[in-house]
Amino acid sequence: MKRNNIILSILLALFVAPSTLLTSCSKKLDINQDPNNPTDVPENLMLTALLSNFSYEVIGGYPARITGLWSKNIAGAISGNHEGNYYLTTNDVNNLWENYSYTDVMNNAVVLKNKAAANGNPNYSAIAKIILAWNLSIVTDLYGDVPYSDAFKGAEGLKPKYDKQEDVYKSIQGLLDEAILEAGTSANALKPGADDFVYKGDMSKWVTLAHSLKARFYLRLSNAPGMVAATQAKLALDELAKGSITAASQPTFAYFASTGSENPWYQYAIDGKWANTTRPSQYYVNKLLATNDPRIEFQATKVVAGTNVNPANVGKYIGVTNEAPSNNIGNYSAIAPFYSAAGAKLYWMAYPEVEFIKAEAQFLMAGKTVTPGVKTAYENAVRASMDFYSIPAGEANIYLTNNALSSNSDNAYKQIMTEKYIANYLMFESYNDVRRTGYPQLPINNEVYPGQTELDQPPRINQIPVRFPYPSSERQYNGANIPSEIPNDPIKSITIPVWWDSK
Repeated sequence: MKRNNIILSILLALFVAPSTLLTSCSKKLDINQDPNNPTDVPENLMLTALLSNFSYEVIGGYPARITGLWSKNIAGAISGNHEGNYYLTTNDVNNLWENYSYTDVMNNAVVLKNKAAANGNPNYSAIAKIILAWNLSIVTDLYGDVPYSDAFKGAEGLKPKYDKQEDVYKSIQGLLDEAILEAGTSANALKPGADDFVYKGDMSKWVTLAHSLKARFYLRLSNAPGMVAATQAKLALDELAKGSITAASQPTFAYFASTGSENPWYQYAIDGKWANTTRPSQYYVNKLLATNDPRIEFQATKVVAGTNVNPANVGKYIGVTNEAPSNNIGNYSAIAPFYSAAGAKLYWMAYPEVEFIKAEAQFLMAGKTVTPGVKTAYENAVRASMDFYSIPAGEANIYLTNNALSSNSDNAYKQIMTEKYIANYLMFESYNDVRRTGYPQLPINNEVYPGQTELDQPPRINQIPVRFPYPSSERQYNGANIPSEIPNDPIKSITIPVWWDSK
């Protein structure tokens, strides 16, 4: 079923009554109700809008794009100041916070879960809670302390207080627990079907996704203050034992090769709606080439012949850096069609991540030692990543022979997390893992092209940013509730780790 996601996101987001929006954005409340625009929308239409907005604006949107630059999956081959050289302002992050996350997704998820509860439709409530928990995790992972318990209260909460990140994570796990119970309810109630663009109403798959997310989030806190890594690892493994996503049930969202319905990465990096200069980074391409990694052909393209393309570059993988290249952009690899074709599906969570969670968790539970079980789990995870791209087993075997897990604990941890980093290409989760574990050990974005001697614009700070600054809209309308230890100056704020980042 074809659909125009941009129009769908805009129109259906307006179905929810404005008075329910996060009210620190108080200017959104001062509008008159249009009697031609419905405010009482059935669950099936609300679910369609919720999933579409979450996919396009959040999973395939700003969080993945910016952190992809910082985790060096991609780079921005343009001159001057931009996010790739760590120029991020409080205005830049307004839309993600104010419009996309709190309004289009989380507010609508709250409205849907409340409506579904009132109407006795627990399956709709379950999906809403999973999306709410997931988007809430992305917001808190980027900003730290955020409004939740005091948010979504209409006129009663014009200036919602901020919850500590530790408490936000407790709320996230609670939402997922509730969703798992509600997803298993088989009462005679309204059931999702074609309106569920992810699983077509198969609630058993939503349950496995919820368990997989719970495992991810338990492991996220492995180095958080007061947490014990082995305990968090055990909690993660226990969740996966209850059911986890597989190759057949990994959550994806379909896009189509028609105007307005294309894959977000296609729109952003290929067809030029923004630019066509966001491409696999020089660092990342060279990293995969150094180990003869067969996954490179599914993540980057070879340079093809064309106008102003050096024949010597044709047929090669060549990455970009965060500055204007000396050659035409056609001389550099693009993001491969597996991820960026107009009709490519968007992977919300790739199933190899589950196998890497198992490998890391077993490693942590073994006291960061390499046991036979850890070695097997590592190999299973790498094979799952190869299978994800349908790479032949023989090629996977050669790769594993050349990249066998080290018996040295530090090297082994680095290998597990580096392989997960490659498996999670273009995923927001890679940025969280880099902050959480320190692996892979990434240099800052200061590479120059071969033949060039200096950057046209050096990085703004001498480290990879570890959070987003709080938005200017929050500074203006709810500034008193922003944690006092986070300065308004984005140059300073983006160097302060979030609570769980205490490696």
